[in-house]
Amino acid sequence: MSKKSIRSGALAALLLALGSSAATAGPQDYVKGVVREDATWSGEVTVTGQTVVKKGAILTILPGTTVRFLWIDEDGDGIGDSELNVEGRIIARGEKAKPITFTSGRSAPQMKDWTYVMVSTSKDSVFEYCTIEYAFTGIQVHYSSATVRNCLFRRNFEGMRFSTTAVDILNCDFIGNNYALRFEVNGSRATVARNRIEGNRYGIFPVQRSTSTVKFEQNNITGNAEFQVYFGDSQRADLDFRGNWWGTADPAAIVAGFFDKTKDPVLGRALWEPALQAPVVACGIQ
Repeated sequence: MSKKSIRSGALAALLLALGSSAATAGPQDYVKGVVREDATWSGEVTVTGQTVVKKGAILTILPGTTVRFLWIDEDGDGIGDSELNVEGRIIARGEKAKPITFTSGRSAPQMKDWTYVMVSTSKDSVFEYCTIEYAFTGIQVHYSSATVRNCLFRRNFEGMRFSTTAVDILNCDFIGNNYALRFEVNGSRATVARNRIEGNRYGIFPVQRSTSTVKFEQNNITGNAEFQVYFGDSQRADLDFRGNWWGTADPAAIVAGFFDKTKDPVLGRALWEPALQAPVVACGIQ
C-alpha cells in the first residue's frame, strides 16, 4: 500500500522513541519519532518524516501551537513524506483567537508539501479550531472515531478523507482544496453538517461502496470549480444530499453540479430534493 494509505506497524517499530507527559517550553523537533506516553505539544513544533503516537498514548496540542511538517521526499513521488500518525488519541483543541495550525515547513509552501495527520485504530480524537493547510490530505480518519469542529482546511490536495469510521464534521470551512471531502463508507457512520464547502476543485468525492449512513445536512456547498459532488467510478449506490444549499434554487443548475447518474448511467444518483432555498446562516467556523 502507498504512503497515502495506513502505514504498517513495521515502519513504526524502527522509529526513535520520544515523548513527554507535560508541555515543553520552546521549540520541539520530532525526527521520525514515536510518542509512547502522554505528551503535550505547545509553541513551535517541527515534524520530519513519520512520527507515530502509539496506542495508549494521548497527544494534547495546546491553543496557538504551530506544527510544521518539514519537506523530505524519500521516494521521489513529489509528495512530502512528513506526517503524524495517531494510533492512540489526539486532542487538538484550539481557540477561535488562538487556533492550532498544521502547515508546511517550507518558506514557499505548496499543496502536497506533507502527507497527513492520520488517525487510525483510535477512539474519541478531537480537532477544534485547527487550520490544516498544504498537505496531501489534511486529516485522514480510518477505523476510528473522531470529532472535527470549527476547523479550516485550505490548499490541500484533499481536505479530509475517511473510511470505516464514526466521525462528526461540523462547522468547518473547506476552501481552495483539490478535493474538499473524500470518503468510502465501508460501514461508517458520519455526520457532515453546517460546513462551508466552497471554491474547491471538487466538493464531495464519494469514491466507492458508500451509502447514506453518511449524513450531509445544512451545508453550504457552492462554487466548486468542476463539480459540487463527484461520484467515483465504482460508486453505484444512490446517496442522500437533501437539505443542503447549492448556491442556487434553480433545479437545472443544481443537477449540473453533480457527476452522477445524470452524467454516467452506471453510477448512483445524488438525491438532492428538497434543497434549501437560501444559504445556511450558522454555517462554517463559528
